[in-house]
Amino acid sequence: MTKEESVTLRLTKPEKADLEAAATLTGQPPGTLAALYVKEGVRRSLFPAIEFRDGAPGRVAYVTGTRWPVWMVVDLVKDLDGNTLKAAKRLEKPVAVVKMALAYAEAYPGEIAASLALHAHRDFEGLKAVSPSLEEL
Repeated sequence: MTKEESVTLRLTKPEKADLEAAATLTGQPPGTLAALYVKEGVRRSLFPAIEFRDGAPGRVAYVTGTRWPVWMVVDLVKDLDGNTLKAAKRLEKPVAVVKMALAYAEAYPGEIAASLALHAHRDFEGLKAVSPSLEEL
């Protein structure tokens, strides 16, 4: 585990108020939320085709402008035997975007593995265990 270090951050009063409001909504201290936003901002500067949204587990990396989380792109490429061109056609995005998602996944393997593990049991039987009235069509 990497040791955390402190950074001083200056915000305007309205920015601080917005951060505090967002922190209240998420139930996190403002400093923790600010650190998360900085971490995500750094990652976005390295991987501009990636954005972050609330999801399970926690904040989830998505391909910008799509409903595709990065973990799902990784899974799709795997299902397509590594064919990034077919994956790009499925996503209706350039191959470079798919490759950037894969590069992000390679840079942050723990994050992607956690999402893959969480969603591995979301087949019909797994969902039926949670919602017994679920019916297969």
